[in-house]
Amino acid sequence: MSRIRTYGRWILGLVVLFVLAQSVLPYLFRNRRMRGYLLAHLESSFGRPVQARGFSLQLLPWPRLDVDGVTISENPAFGQEYFLRADHLAASVRWLGLLRGHFEFGNISLSRPSLILVRNQQGRWNLEGWLPPAAAHSPSQGTVYGPQSPPAANHLQKIEFDEGRINFKTGDEKRPFAFTDVSGSVEQTAPGRWQLRLEAQPWRSGVALQSTGTLQVRGEVAGTSARLQPAEIQAHWGKVSIADLFRMVTGNDSGVRGEFALDGTASIGKPASGEPPGVPGSWKFSIHARAARIHRWDMTERTDNPGFSLNLKGLWDVLDGEARADSLILDLPQSHFEGSGSLHTAGMSSWKLQIDDAGIDAKDVLAWYRAFQPDVAESVSAKQFFTARFALHGRPLAWDDAEISSYGGELSVPGLTKTVRIGAVQGSTSKNKFQLARVRILLDGIATEAPESPRMPKAKSTVEVASSPSNQLELRLSEDFARRDGSLALSGKVSEIGTVFKAATAFGFALNRGWELTGAASGNFGRDWSSSFTASRWNGTLSLVKAQLQAAGLNLPLKLDDVRANWNAGRRSVNIARADAFGTIWSGSVDELPTAEGSSMPQWKFQLHADHLDAAELDRWFGPRARPGWLQRLLPSLLGKSDSNAKPSELLRRVSAEGDLSADSLTIEKINLARPRAHVVFRDLHLGVTDTDAEWAGGIARGRLAAVFSVPPQYEASIEVDRVSLSQFPWNSRWSDRWDGLASAKIHFTTSGVGRDALIAQLTGSGELQLKSLELHGWDIPASLESETVRDGVSRWVSGEGDFAIKDRAVRFDALRLENAREKTQLFGTFHFTQDLSLTFAPLSGAKRAATSIAPTRLFHLTGTMDSPVASVEAPPEAEARKLP
Repeated sequence: MSRIRTYGRWILGLVVLFVLAQSVLPYLFRNRRMRGYLLAHLESSFGRPVQARGFSLQLLPWPRLDVDGVTISENPAFGQEYFLRADHLAASVRWLGLLRGHFEFGNISLSRPSLILVRNQQGRWNLEGWLPPAAAHSPSQGTVYGPQSPPAANHLQKIEFDEGRINFKTGDEKRPFAFTDVSGSVEQTAPGRWQLRLEAQPWRSGVALQSTGTLQVRGEVAGTSARLQPAEIQAHWGKVSIADLFRMVTGNDSGVRGEFALDGTASIGKPASGEPPGVPGSWKFSIHARAARIHRWDMTERTDNPGFSLNLKGLWDVLDGEARADSLILDLPQSHFEGSGSLHTAGMSSWKLQIDDAGIDAKDVLAWYRAFQPDVAESVSAKQFFTARFALHGRPLAWDDAEISSYGGELSVPGLTKTVRIGAVQGSTSKNKFQLARVRILLDGIATEAPESPRMPKAKSTVEVASSPSNQLELRLSEDFARRDGSLALSGKVSEIGTVFKAATAFGFALNRGWELTGAASGNFGRDWSSSFTASRWNGTLSLVKAQLQAAGLNLPLKLDDVRANWNAGRRSVNIARADAFGTIWSGSVDELPTAEGSSMPQWKFQLHADHLDAAELDRWFGPRARPGWLQRLLPSLLGKSDSNAKPSELLRRVSAEGDLSADSLTIEKINLARPRAHVVFRDLHLGVTDTDAEWAGGIARGRLAAVFSVPPQYEASIEVDRVSLSQFPWNSRWSDRWDGLASAKIHFTTSGVGRDALIAQLTGSGELQLKSLELHGWDIPASLESETVRDGVSRWVSGEGDFAIKDRAVRFDALRLENAREKTQLFGTFHFTQDLSLTFAPLSGAKRAATSIAPTRLFHLTGTMDSPVASVEAPPEAEARKLP
């Protein structure tokens, strides 16, 4: 019982002691000397100056020191910014150390730490001097004789951290890369040996990232005395979006989508069994990178999207800043590459890649093409195998050596009745110049067996022989790597050019949007460049003989009997020797002008001539089957599928053309014009026709037309005719026989709408008319008015003048004055577009009297139709009223 009381007193005394110590500690930590004492122990643990905002100590259940606002200073050799900063530090304190009267830290936990890793110009990292060094003596070193240093008093075992951040600097320059959400630990497993466990999210400033995956690092490193050597680290980075990978590396979105993963190991100072030791100061590395489901950002993911697997093994000399991959293996589903490479890691200044052996299957090439080119037909397939070797380096890209060969292959293209055969491929470099020998593409080739290549698949390759020399294309390529210039040439002849357009459409390039071209064609195209291929332009010609062009919105095809299209530095032009279109034969030229600054629309200039134009023929081509919707159908197909839902006016606004149009003759309804010509300008939905003249009815017709293609289209025209014969006017033949004389007129009219009926219904205008030597056969109007009865004969007037108006489908004369030597006559009435008429002739008594001063006593009327007009003479109503008693 006494023993229990004794133990109880001791226990009670210890409890009271701990309670008193816990109560006194907060006042003790306010003492400057105590704070300095604790900071000194922290600096001893971290090997760097330490600053803290506040301290607290907890004795039960285990001694623990809590520090708020911890900042560990940087080594001045690496800059003046802090090395490590944390919101809170919790460090376990060893009991044995406390009993001996001093602090010894065991485990340290950091909350929300921020670490800055700096690499100086000598290639050293500030991290190398942080972890505590290895013990000066260990059992593995054997017995040491002579004076010895005292053992280190540091017993730090483990550093844990969470919600941290790691930033990077090169000298004084901050890098945009960082790791966030860092968690893990650094644990001492043996004297001077530290085990790493790290998980983090990669990050880059100024870029929005969505799926960067999680980087996991495991490994073991030495302490400061050995500059972290020996070391061995394993890393895994998985489920990384390729889009975010490019954003982190380049800062921009490359437009590539897919998934990326990477596994790697790196070691230094620890050669594997059976391997020679590496270069001192060099890291051995092994990397396995893989990607899957690679495709363009705006395309739907497919099951056949390509991927790759890349394996690298080599050395990284940190001091020299060079990484060398002695083994490089790249695998695609059907292809294989083997080689080596090197990279200067200091600023990524230079690199080199050497592929010693490569086997490339056309199926992989097609898969990569399909992943980045939309609208590739599903049934397109390729069979061909290439062997290659090459070496390239630098930025911009430069080739040191290259060689590629293939026995040949074939393409299956939907829409083509025969398989496209590709001939043998042979290309190599000589004196720093690459030359690709002629490659023949046979549209109706016959396959024959060729010897099997030991690097080819088991199936035998093929060489093709053309069954017809008129159905083959030839391709040549050369480039001088030293001068950085090159050339590409394509030539050939096909009996049916439609096969070329079908093949282009199958590969996602719809060259013939809204039109279809058939017939024989031949051409030569070339592209020469210096420094940049993309900055160069195509040159060449395409000749069409007896071809047909069917365009959307046209009821009939255009027959291109002899037409040649030219490309000069990318600018297009067309020479038309003979073309049958719109019911006539055409010739002339169409040229593309330099694009105006700030405009993306091509500018066109044309010079066209036609034999005979007939409005009736034009109506057969454009309507009524096509009208009024032919424009709506034509423009979306011509200007691209992406604009298929746009309004016609929005698409038509992109057309800009100007030029001269002429013809031997032009027929519009009953109007026959000889040698018409005009200058036409179409730009920004406005059509302007100026400098128009033609021979008509024995005289000259001039005019201008302005049209705005709004909804509905608006038209305005001014026409002048000079000394035209009334007997040749385009009215009823019987009516034409009744008139003779010369007429001159100025006419201005407006209309709107689409189609003949709408245009006539909205037609309004006015004009001035002058007549010379006018004759009306069939009636002697002056004699009829004088005798008050209809008299047959001829009416003659020396001159006439007056105004008229066009409205409500009719031409109306209000006061047309006709004069001869003896009397004057006034004409008023209406000509209807339906060939009906209602004309009234009234005498004007006395040459000097106004027409309104004295009312006429008799009126001469012509009514009915132009075929059978009815003549009558009657008194006006006011004259009859005067006769009444």
